[in-house]
Amino acid sequence: MPREENAGCFHASRIMNGRTEILRAWRVTAGTRHAASVVARKLGGVVHAMDNSLNDRWEVLTESPAVEILVNGISGNDITFTLPGEAEIGEFAFSSEMWNPVEISRIPVGGPDLVRCDMALKAVEFTTRTGLTFLYVLPSIEFLASGA
Repeated sequence: MPREENAGCFHASRIMNGRTEILRAWRVTAGTRHAASVVARKLGGVVHAMDNSLNDRWEVLTESPAVEILVNGISGNDITFTLPGEAEIGEFAFSSEMWNPVEISRIPVGGPDLVRCDMALKAVEFTTRTGLTFLYVLPSIEFLASGA
């Protein structure tokens, strides 16, 4: 979907020193300082200017691993949504190859009602028989209710 249509994007990772860093709380990039400020107010965090981005100019490393959203659409691995009470700033997007297909299939999008969901980053940690510990942070979405 064209980036110009979105107020910003939610991310589960970032690039630091040339390496991917998986995050336990949402990172949000936005095209306007206003949209980034709304995210920081709702989810905690501080707004930072981004120097190296083509589309977004502002970033918030939030303090929250979960956010309530109003789902506008799901297409494959992409989800678009607004933040409750903040529809005027526009639509956000998130995309992941790691969605649980069962969770996504339970979301009743396409009807006339708004669909409230909780979108979260869930840490899954396990230790191998050899003692190595692995951490995955997986996106999760839970249907809460239809209607505003």
